[in-house]
Amino acid sequence: MRLLAAAAIVCWLGVMGFFAAVVAPAAFTTLDREAAGRFVAAVFPRYYAVGAGLGALALLALLTRLLRDGRAGGWLSLLLVAVMLASTLYAWLVVLPAAHAAREALRQAAPAAGAVSTESLAFTRLHRLSSVLNGVSMLAGVLGLVAVGIRR
Repeated sequence: MRLLAAAAIVCWLGVMGFFAAVVAPAAFTTLDREAAGRFVAAVFPRYYAVGAGLGALALLALLTRLLRDGRAGGWLSLLLVAVMLASTLYAWLVVLPAAHAAREALRQAAPAAGAVSTESLAFTRLHRLSSVLNGVSMLAGVLGLVAVGIRR
């Protein structure tokens, strides 16, 4: 079970890293800003669904291991994966729909180039929150992976 949990966390971290380091930068350097935004917006639901699936798998494996072994030392890795999963679910189910709504409001408002509108501020705030949640998830994943590896 430890190996299954570690593999799920590694895959999850890999997906996050690949998206952040390859997919998003490639979209924004290859496509115009509007098209890149639409592309990334289309990828995000799948990105979060994969994260939630891998998180559920890791959580189930760690919980099974904890119940089977009966030792209290596995709670840290379980807690870290739960934080990872909670931040992913919040970003997916709460922040993403709000960001889509803010983006659509921004598109409808069509502010002048360089102008700062309440819609653009709302979208910027939600984008920042999404980035923080992804950072929390990545940090919890790295620490969770360490915790899974330390506890044999």
